[in-house]
Amino acid sequence: MRTADVVGESFARLPEISLDELAASASLLTRIDRKYLLQADVAADLVASLAASGARALTIDGQSAFGYLSDYDDTPDFSLYRAAATKRRRRFKLRSRVYLDSGMHFLELKTRSGRGHNVKDRLRLEDVPVGVCAAIRLGRSVKRPDLLVRPEVREWLAERLADREIAGTRREALRVAASLTPAARSVYTRSTLCLPEGSRLTADRALVLCAPSGDARVEVPGVVVETKSAGRASAADRWLWSNGHRPLRISKYALGVASIHPELPSNRWNRAMKRLGDERT
Repeated sequence: MRTADVVGESFARLPEISLDELAASASLLTRIDRKYLLQADVAADLVASLAASGARALTIDGQSAFGYLSDYDDTPDFSLYRAAATKRRRRFKLRSRVYLDSGMHFLELKTRSGRGHNVKDRLRLEDVPVGVCAAIRLGRSVKRPDLLVRPEVREWLAERLADREIAGTRREALRVAASLTPAARSVYTRSTLCLPEGSRLTADRALVLCAPSGDARVEVPGVVVETKSAGRASAADRWLWSNGHRPLRISKYALGVASIHPELPSNRWNRAMKRLGDERT
């Protein structure tokens, strides 16, 4: 059975939670994330075990599996990637995300708080047409417009960069925003569950990493599972740890860039890169 079927069916058997309920109970824009690369049957067993804890699957119009497109920005010399590779304290990630089933489109800035929590700021953009979303899901190359040429988008980003102390002044923040350009893309299918404790879990499969043009495609086997909690380990983390699965340092953007540009430093993600190589052989 295909990966998408095994994992998708495990989510389809869970009780439902609506998008509004999920946002109210577990929005978690400030959170601790833990990521795992699992085989499909392990991911399905995890979801089945969480059903007994009252887990519910995000379901919209009877559907619990959704297509995602993320376009990542960086400077031409990949300074954001290099900052993550060397664990610089003041670093950030910028992406635009399209929910391919609805066309909803956001610009998302991810930073880290002084306590090590991930903080996400979002700007709602115009919806992407249904036909464009369908073409992306079929694997066709669709160029993303350069969002940061729009003054209102650039201003929003500059304000957030200053608020999060990534830039010291508004002028510096605007300069940083103007230096960014599309750098990589990921396309995948995601299912999401919510636990009564307020934590969340996402399971991404059929993950493809590529250049902004759609070239240099890397197909990632298995399932990338991410737990998201406000602090302590979630029930999902505890199940994974008790079954011998430890978190991996996984970044879709970093793995995509490291695969497409092997000349760049990738030591921080070597363990994940090795796992990917092992899974693909």
